[in-house]
Amino acid sequence: MKSMFQFIATAVCAVALTACGGGTDKTPAGTVIPTQPDYKLTETKVGTTGETAAAGDTIVINFVGYLYDSTKTGGKGAKVESTVDAGKPSPAYTVGVGILPTGWDMALLGMKAGGTRTAVLPYNLAYGASARTAQDPINGNTYAAIPAYSALVYDFEMVSVTKAVVIPSVPAPTVTTITEVTVGTGAEAAAGKVASVKYSGWLYDGTRDTRKGVLFDTNVTGTTTLDVTVDANPLSVIKGFNAGIKGMKVGGKRTVIIPPDQAYGTTGSGSIPANATLVFDIELTAVK
Repeated sequence: MKSMFQFIATAVCAVALTACGGGTDKTPAGTVIPTQPDYKLTETKVGTTGETAAAGDTIVINFVGYLYDSTKTGGKGAKVESTVDAGKPSPAYTVGVGILPTGWDMALLGMKAGGTRTAVLPYNLAYGASARTAQDPINGNTYAAIPAYSALVYDFEMVSVTKAVVIPSVPAPTVTTITEVTVGTGAEAAAGKVASVKYSGWLYDGTRDTRKGVLFDTNVTGTTTLDVTVDANPLSVIKGFNAGIKGMKVGGKRTVIIPPDQAYGTTGSGSIPANATLVFDIELTAVK
């Protein structure tokens, strides 16, 4: 049996294009899609406790889901899932960032703890073309399967909202910045010398305390070093990397932040985008 969150993980990609209006219609020819209700959100109780859920916040909810049935009160047909029956709320997850179906985020944003809402979701705001078999019974409660292109109705209760931690972005430096992590005691990487180094390189991310974003290159897991002739003409490495090595002593380690004009400039290189500031950890292992 797939849990609700496993199902969502496989369904959300299929939902994204139709829910957001992007892409082309890839519904197989001959597919009959049931008549869909309009999206409808009803506030049944206004929450008054704590923070208001905004995109990026972590929330915990209770929910009960039903197949949409226009002949039933509120459109609530056969039940398909329920945290209420299980006696415990959902795992915590981040709201408003596309993890769950679009209709869930639309319904949950703006709620406070203690609040309840009922949402009618056409299929493109729910699980799209994905289908799911019936979940196992819980405490004597049974559940219907969810056919493809199903409209659904959900009763939501907000249990808690934890605000996202927003880290102010630190602007990247405009000159190559060298931080001595460990001062070496061996031979010095002077002009004309061949320096053997281990290194890792990241894209600069000013929202991280280390400034290290996406890792784009490293040789620390291998057995081969990068050998660089310091101040070679022409340089065999980017200017900022050469500057980061020069003056190091064997056994030393540095963190070097390199602005674009000392790196790959306005063109970039491979997975490194144009105008990227780079962060390198460099260890000098030998000088020849």
